[in-house]
Amino acid sequence: MKSFAPIHKKPRISQEVVAQLKNAILTGLYKPGEKIPPERELTEQFQVSRVVIREALRELELKGFVKIHQGPAGGAYVLDLSFDQLSDALLDLFKAGKLSVVELIQVRLHIEPEIARLAALNADARAIDRLKQALEREQETGTSHSATVSRRFQVDHILAEMCGNRLYQAISKAILDLTREIILVVKSNRTVIFRHDEHVQIVRAVEQRDPEAAAEAVRRHLMSIGTGLEQLEKAYRKQMGFAK
Repeated sequence: MKSFAPIHKKPRISQEVVAQLKNAILTGLYKPGEKIPPERELTEQFQVSRVVIREALRELELKGFVKIHQGPAGGAYVLDLSFDQLSDALLDLFKAGKLSVVELIQVRLHIEPEIARLAALNADARAIDRLKQALEREQETGTSHSATVSRRFQVDHILAEMCGNRLYQAISKAILDLTREIILVVKSNRTVIFRHDEHVQIVRAVEQRDPEAAAEAVRRHLMSIGTGLEQLEKAYRKQMGFAK
């Protein structure tokens, strides 16, 4: 039977509960989809009040470790950890004025050429077909603004998947999600930052398995869209009333 150590410290007792439950999840004692023991059982094991247990479970839910369901079959169920929290955190930091587009571009200039280089090295026929299809869909018309914007990011997302580095992929997704949010709010047609011909050059270099050419094509692309992104940031902050 899975058990936890009683807690006797008074300051921030709920944090001790969180630490033990989180460790149990991270070490695989509770796997994704499994239900954490009910409050009464946790209260007995930790020797704390139900209020403390509920506070700890709420914090675990906020951090993305569990999902709390109500009703007869309710309880705290373990979630499969993902990098989605990174996207949310980046957006919140941007809204709070703790990050700027200039800083995001600087980060992209460091990691995205490397993503393209790795994608070219890892490219196979199936991945290249996906890139070409995404490239064709970029110029489709007649759909919603949201769908159009999403299509124009597909090449970027596929390259990140191809690179084989999950952290690069997570950072890239977080930055692209933030950029997409800005575009949708400002309702830009993205002509100021979307260059189909530059995507064509990137895909061609990857298809030719030329890592250096792919990296350089991405670098040129990022340099060309920087000013447009800065303009969108100003419009976004003005429209949303967020910190400058």
